[in-house]
Amino acid sequence: MYSAAYARGLRTAWLAPAFCDNRRMSYPSDIAVRMLREGNARFAEGRQKPHYTQGQRLGLAHEQRPWAVIVGCSDSRVPVEVVFDVGPGELFVIRVAGHVMSEAGYASVRYAVDVLGTRLVVVLGHEDCGAVSAAREGDAPKWLAPITDHIHVSPDSSLREAVDQHVLESVSELREWFVENGSGDAVPVVAGAAYQLASGEVHWL
Repeated sequence: MYSAAYARGLRTAWLAPAFCDNRRMSYPSDIAVRMLREGNARFAEGRQKPHYTQGQRLGLAHEQRPWAVIVGCSDSRVPVEVVFDVGPGELFVIRVAGHVMSEAGYASVRYAVDVLGTRLVVVLGHEDCGAVSAAREGDAPKWLAPITDHIHVSPDSSLREAVDQHVLESVSELREWFVENGSGDAVPVVAGAAYQLASGEVHWL
């Protein structure tokens, strides 16, 4: 187990301008999960840290070092960096309705893993997801078919159960994709979570 002090030190080193080779700085996935958990707790409790300062912007003008990839839904109520109380350059975020992955989505995740060196990918679903609801009820309009055709959930489940089921299926698909298409040691940990709109809390699956 890593101490909280070690996590803070590692995070500082990861963001420090002196480090330029991301592939040599493999940020441990368990530390990344801890940072996401701690950031979400601050957000849910209203204790957010100041972010997006001029100094941060200038420091990130020429490079980025995200330490986690978030594959999330495009729902406007789920601002990913805010939910996890992080600043710019810390998360590599891919968003589409229902977090349904396309060829471009997989390529984006692989870029973050192979090129930027991230070792954690989180599929983030959320409460009251319209795409999951439409797939569950079987009444999605035709133009939503490219999304809902990829969501396989039971109509007998509650919407929350369906959201969690869809997240877990997406996690499984990502893991399988990396097994088939990963290169060398560039295979990340893939985890699932879901955001609760009213409480602001993320529960991990």
